[in-house]
Amino acid sequence: MNFYALVVFVHVFAAVPLLSASIVASPAVRAFVRRARTTREIRAYLAVGHPLLLLEPLSALIVLATGIYLASAASFWSHGWLQMALVLWIVNAVAAGAVVKPALGRLTAHASALEDLPVSPDLDAMRWSTRWSVGGDLLFANDVAVLFLMTVKPGWPAALMVVAGVNVAVSLARVIGSARVRSEINRHDFVDIN
Repeated sequence: MNFYALVVFVHVFAAVPLLSASIVASPAVRAFVRRARTTREIRAYLAVGHPLLLLEPLSALIVLATGIYLASAASFWSHGWLQMALVLWIVNAVAAGAVVKPALGRLTAHASALEDLPVSPDLDAMRWSTRWSVGGDLLFANDVAVLFLMTVKPGWPAALMVVAGVNVAVSLARVIGSARVRSEINRHDFVDIN
């Protein structure tokens, strides 16, 4: 095995948990937190998702470092798919650090300070935070788009259309899905504490 092949392996190996976390695990934690009926359940679901706070940024940094080496070694810097993937990496890093993680941190701190009671209106508002929703959806959509870009390797125009299309589709799915989940929660024993 040559060094380039080894770096490809590390790149893909780091991409698997990063993509799994943002495409599967993080949305699942968000959905479970939103369906939780008590503060205890919210804390339990947040605890399950806690390792993602370390796994995602560590995986992202490894993907970036190995990606830079691979792009340089193979002279890929002029390719549209790689340039778009780098832009999406930066957008996701900013969205995760400035939007998603702070919203999740506030929710975790608030839930930790409460007794094991049914979900209060304040906690309910925090778990339905627009920042957590939109930021999480942006990470999800961009990572799906990056997976496509890395596989198909289109030029700039097609890469841009893929990113825009996936983000629009995910946004529409969130609006439709959120309305359905909220109505389902309201129908099934959601207790409002005043």
